[in-house]
Amino acid sequence: MREPTTLPISARLLILSTAAAGAFALGVRLTDAPSWTVKDVIAFAALTVAIAIAEQFSIPLRHRTETVNFSLTDGLWAAALPLARPSVLTFSVAAGVMAGQVARRWAPLKIAFNVSQFVLGITLAELAFRAIGPGTPLQPWTWAAVAIAMSAYFLVNANLVTLVVSQVERKRFLAVLLPPLGLNVLHWAGNTALGVLGAILWATNPAGLPLLVFPMVLSYLAYRQWVRTVRERNRMRDLYEAGRALAAPLSAADDFRPFLVVLEQMLEAEAVELVVVEDERITVHGSEGKRSFTPEAGGNGVRRRLEAFVRVHNDLGPQIALIGGQEDANGVLAVYRRDPLSPSERSVLETLASQISVLIQNHRLFAQTFQQAQLAEIVEHTSDGVFVISHDGRILSWNPAMERITGFTQEEVEGRVYEEVLGGPARGGGELVASFDRTERGEACDSLLVTKGGERRWIRHTGTPIRDREGAPKACVVVAHDVTTEVQTEQMKKDFVAMVSHELRSPLTPLKGFLASLLQGTAEDSPEARREYYRIMLRQADKLERLITDLLDVSQIDSGALLVDTSPIELTRLVAEQIAEIAAQHPKRSITFIEPDTPILVKADGFRVQQVLANLVSNAVKYSPADAPVEVSVLSVGGEGVVSVRDRGTGILLSDQNRVFDRFYRVENGSDRRTGGTGLGLYIARQLVEAMCGRLWLVSKPGEGSTFSFSMPRADVVSLVGSENGSRSVVRTANRRRGSA
Repeated sequence: MREPTTLPISARLLILSTAAAGAFALGVRLTDAPSWTVKDVIAFAALTVAIAIAEQFSIPLRHRTETVNFSLTDGLWAAALPLARPSVLTFSVAAGVMAGQVARRWAPLKIAFNVSQFVLGITLAELAFRAIGPGTPLQPWTWAAVAIAMSAYFLVNANLVTLVVSQVERKRFLAVLLPPLGLNVLHWAGNTALGVLGAILWATNPAGLPLLVFPMVLSYLAYRQWVRTVRERNRMRDLYEAGRALAAPLSAADDFRPFLVVLEQMLEAEAVELVVVEDERITVHGSEGKRSFTPEAGGNGVRRRLEAFVRVHNDLGPQIALIGGQEDANGVLAVYRRDPLSPSERSVLETLASQISVLIQNHRLFAQTFQQAQLAEIVEHTSDGVFVISHDGRILSWNPAMERITGFTQEEVEGRVYEEVLGGPARGGGELVASFDRTERGEACDSLLVTKGGERRWIRHTGTPIRDREGAPKACVVVAHDVTTEVQTEQMKKDFVAMVSHELRSPLTPLKGFLASLLQGTAEDSPEARREYYRIMLRQADKLERLITDLLDVSQIDSGALLVDTSPIELTRLVAEQIAEIAAQHPKRSITFIEPDTPILVKADGFRVQQVLANLVSNAVKYSPADAPVEVSVLSVGGEGVVSVRDRGTGILLSDQNRVFDRFYRVENGSDRRTGGTGLGLYIARQLVEAMCGRLWLVSKPGEGSTFSFSMPRADVVSLVGSENGSRSVVRTANRRRGSA
């Protein structure tokens, strides 16, 4: 039993109440002491000694923190019940129990409680026995009275002991009472039988009393075996429950509480703790929860704290089992109990510690495997290329993104030196190979590589070294991002700035020159010369205006502020007017217009249609030989009106056809670089056409020229009624199959 200061208040009150009641019962019996005879004194002495000796052979039945003891004391006073004076019996039991338990050095509070509950039980048994009316020891009626008296005693004893244990251990009353009920019944039956046999022998032949030693020894052995069987059964049950608790999947919080609670019950301990070292932290698990802390000294501090814990507990006795072995222990399983563990209990504890070690290792392995699977899943599906290079430069892994970037599959590159795959002089990738020294230091580098198909691509790559336990690099993880588009766009922006500067300077230079000549009077001053000067200056001003208009249109497109005002228009007339204006600007070029047989009505913005057409025809004039004709046609195809501009120039490569409509993009043909341009015309044209619900596309063959076409949705003719002066529109039916502007 615990010390008084550690007992719950309810348990302390129960013990004090029992002691007070026992003292009162002794006080009542004390009034009979003056009438004792010599025979009574001898009986008191003999019975006291016998009970004190019997107390040395009690059989313990442990609970978690408390122990219930079964002894042969009850058989002795059961035999004396029909023979001895009640007060003699009461004082003999009190004195014998006290002497026997003092000899065993039990706690004073436990002795006081035990003596008191014995006295109360004996008092009730005597009252029951006298109430029935005892006869001689040889009468069956007396035997029945002894059995009933013993039942009354066991009723008091079992209830008081159960109450105090349930209060101390905070268990339900029935949870403490029922498990040893079978042993209590066996104890009652055996001690009652021994008591009746003793009384019969005393009445018939006292010389035969020593023969009772043999059945008493057999009863003791039977009780002990019963207790061992019960304890072994309970231990197996608890071991099974402990195994189940360990077999249950651990949560992220690693909750060992169910297992520790079962282990406390199984080993009848006051507390059990599991101390685990992981990731430079010490975690202490207990039945009440867990706590974690990190020693200030880091990893060495963790190990020292664990070693100190082991030394302290070893000084207290063999109450711990190491988790993970003597050399590489990463934790301990500690049992707090007053009594040392038996060899079998020690074996069970070590077995459970081994299971915990395996469980922790499996849990860590599962967590690592899960993390690796997650990482592999991320690497498998990331848009960035990821590959691993060994310390000798060989490729160890290669994710699908690297396959898309380079064209090489994992099977083709695995085990090969990375210079053979990614660069080197033979593949024109020496810059990439040279940059890998900086990559392995964690620096981000932009490098050019050549793909399996011969395409040149830019990648931005960073590397992270993987080191062994000694700190030496054993591999490098490289993450590569395809930045070809970004690099090309950045280059186009740089080219655009240079080009715009040049294009702005081109019209300004002649304007400034002519104005300076006119101001200084150095130019020819004839009317014809002045008109020529003015025409040149106007042409340069128009060029400057178109450049500024293109830049403004791009700005409006980017900001979403470019608006188109669509309405039904007659497409053929609109195209004819624009062709005539362009032809006037290029009198030496042949620009042919192929008209449809009937007017084509479309829903569009007339001004923007002319802007798109002017851009396409101007490109055809610039990018085709001076003697090559340019053809413009208008057709009705399905529900659309289609305008096509065809030139006989050099054509456009297939690899460039998808990009000619990109902003700032210009086809890199050496012969075409003689012409100016911002690379914005086709980009603006496509944006305008799509804003009018149309399409713009290209058909080209290198060496045969190009055809740019755009379409507009057809408009209902009825929508033109009343659109102009309240009259139906007049559809022009001029039948010019081929005409020259």
